[in-house]
Amino acid sequence: MKRFALLLVVFWMLAASAGAQSMPTTISADDNGVELTGPNEASEADVPEEKKAYEKRVGGKIWLEATAGPSRFNATQFRTLDILPAQAAQFIPEVIVSGPEFGAALRFRTGSSTIGARFKRADYEPFDLTSIGLDLGFLVRAVPYVHPSIRLGFNYYTTTGGLVIPGFENLISGVRSHGGGASIGAGIRIPIVRWVSIAADFDYSIIGLVFRGTETVSGTGATVTAGTAGTQIAGTFALTFHLGG
Repeated sequence: MKRFALLLVVFWMLAASAGAQSMPTTISADDNGVELTGPNEASEADVPEEKKAYEKRVGGKIWLEATAGPSRFNATQFRTLDILPAQAAQFIPEVIVSGPEFGAALRFRTGSSTIGARFKRADYEPFDLTSIGLDLGFLVRAVPYVHPSIRLGFNYYTTTGGLVIPGFENLISGVRSHGGGASIGAGIRIPIVRWVSIAADFDYSIIGLVFRGTETVSGTGATVTAGTAGTQIAGTFALTFHLGG
């Protein structure tokens, strides 16, 4: 009898110990029911959710962007405008050039809008066209994964190398050209990871350029001013890094 009582006490102690280890120490209730959490288990609500590397919407407050793509510039699209001396207008040939265009941009995002500065340089023959200006954009972030976008630009232009209008090389020396223009673009942007996205855009620009140089025919060294206006179309591919929250 004593041995039976001793075995009963030992069995009761082991059962109590096992029950204490298996019984939950935390009871929580919500709309989904009652949750029992053991002493060695952490509540799911206490574990911070890991931030995913990929997000379906682009973010960041500061955008650093590199661009490249083909472009085509019709420098004499509006050569019939009264922007050249009447005696010289008839000698203007049609000038259409093509070449690669490279650029960079610094943009700041607020909500679905961006504002910043953009630099571009197009390598044409026989001249290069450089622009810098204000860049305004709007992104439809409500559409996930692939965001439609539109962009406006107001730019200052200058050329280096040869003359935009050929045929005047032997008539004018020390030519400097500059001008202004506006562009509109549309495209799509795709997030790759949380801090990187790619974009493809199509841009249409109207560009006016004014040339000033020294006339070399009469020997008087008079200053000659002429100009032209044209259009540029470009396909732009962008790689963008998103910084900030």
